[in-house]
Order: sequence, then structure tokens, then C-alpha cells
Amino acid sequence: MATGCGASTPPERVGPGPGRPVRLTAKTIHIGGTPVAIATSPEAVWVVDNTRATVRRLDLATGRPIGRPTRVGRGPSTISVGEGGVWVASGDATVRRLDPKTGAADGPPIRVPDPNGIAAGGGSVWVTNRQASTVARINPRSNRLEGSPIPVGRAPADVAVGFGTVWVANADDGTVSRLDASDGTPIGKPILVSKAQVLALAVDQDGVWVATTDIRIGDRAQVRRIDPKTGELDDEIARVPAGVPADMAAGLGRRWITDGGSILPARRRAATLHALAFGESSPGASIPVGRDPRGVAVSPQAVWVASAGDGTVTRIAIVPR
Repeated sequence: MATGCGASTPPERVGPGPGRPVRLTAKTIHIGGTPVAIATSPEAVWVVDNTRATVRRLDLATGRPIGRPTRVGRGPSTISVGEGGVWVASGDATVRRLDPKTGAADGPPIRVPDPNGIAAGGGSVWVTNRQASTVARINPRSNRLEGSPIPVGRAPADVAVGFGTVWVANADDGTVSRLDASDGTPIGKPILVSKAQVLALAVDQDGVWVATTDIRIGDRAQVRRIDPKTGELDDEIARVPAGVPADMAAGLGRRWITDGGSILPARRRAATLHALAFGESSPGASIPVGRDPRGVAVSPQAVWVASAGDGTVTRIAIVPR
């Protein structure tokens, strides 16, 4: 579950502004396999199929598949777009670069031990190693690792780039680490954001957003904003139903959080995507999606959700009222 913003500066806001009423229209696209991660570029939507070890391209306007799937490493799990490529991290200890225009493999695989989260931005590609509690840095000009692994908090998973900083969600110690996006130098101490787990993070023009849970088997998530200048947490907390694992993306004036649903007898609910506007304490809308949603990404006109449980991608069109 990794979402990199793909730039070292906050992205320009597109679509309806925060809090503006919108109409959400969902379309289900059956692609088969096990979609576990998703990203968007100006050319296409990119979907990682874990069991088939491929990446599929979808048309931004219709969601229809484009061309043939591209083979990547065994057990691909995360994807990011930026720095001139589409970057896919796989369980066979590789990161593969794809051409953003054609989808074809672009160069040999890059050996990265135990790659997990991935984000492209700030002139580099950043890859978390959950087992070693480090972040690796890939130079996109040479397609090689640069420098030594950078120590961060315990079990780093999600990673994003924005405001000249690499933000690393340390899943098991409830913190977010900061690295200078220009050279990977750690910035200050890790920011404590949870007593238990950090589930996901995302960056937009309004700040850095962190989804956390205070229990090990989570049924609800808390979403808080980190001030990108000071590294301090805002006082306001939004509470969102969200089964673990959960993913989050930011864009179109909202934060978008996947919820795999709950099997607890007293709290049964189906899988959904929650929309949270800046300043809201609870979701303003919840949209049904496929079973076991694993990834979410935003394009200028839509939000996309990859669901591993039924081999679907949901395209949620955003239309201002």
C-alpha cells in the first residue's frame, strides 16, 4: 500500500475544491487476477496484478485495457509514477521501471532487498524495506541504487514525497520519519502519530495526511494532518471506518480511504471507499467498491480503486454539482 505523489513540491489542486458538493458515479471494470496496487499518470491508469506478476494499463476516460499486460517480477505489490518512469516493486527483490508511454520494460530490473512501499519524487525513487527498517534510494538517471540504506522507524511501509521531503510511515511503531528529498538525510526525530499502527499516508497541497489505528486489529482509522513546515500534528482528528489493510490517496479536494469492511457481527459492512474533505470529522460520502480493496489513486477526473478479492477496478467519476 504505497502512494507516492511523484513530486517534491505539493501538487497543484485540480477538480472541485475542498468541501464543494460533488456527484460520484462508480463504474466497475473486471480485469481478473489479483489487483493489489494502482497509480495514475497523464497517459494511463496502471494496475499491479500480484498473482499474474503483471502490470496492466487502463484508459483514463473509460477504464478499458490498453495493449497487453507487461511482465514484472514475482509477487509485485506496489507502484509509483514519476521521475520519468513507472516503478514497480516486487517480492523477488526487484524494482522494475516501465516506459510511461508504452508500458514496456525500460532497462534491467534493479535489485532492492525486500522492497515494500515505493514513491518517485525529488529526483529519486524511494523504496521501503519493512524487514530491515530502512529506505533505499534509486537514481532514475542511472537506474541504480545510490548510497547506503537509510535507517528509519520500525517496519516502514507506505512512503510519499512532497514539500521537499520524503515521508515514511513506520507501521509498527506508530511514527512517520522525514528525509530530505534531495539527499535522503533524516530530518529531526520521527513524528509519533499513533499508539499502534500507521496504515497509510498521502500528500496534497493542504498538507501530509496520516491514517492510523490505535488497535492491532483495526476496525476504524483516525486521519490527521501533519504540518509539512513544522512536522507537528494538527489537533483535529477525523474518524473513518476502515478495516486493515487500508490505503489512502489525496486529490480532488479530498482524502480517499479504502475500507475492506468488517466481519465483526455487530459491525458488518461491505467494502467501500470513503471521501473525507478538509475539516470534516467523518466521511462525507462512501462508495461501494470491489471485495478486499488494496489500492487507491487519483486522476484529474476520477478516483480509482483496485480490489484484490474479485479482480476489479472501480472508476469513480467526480462531477461538481
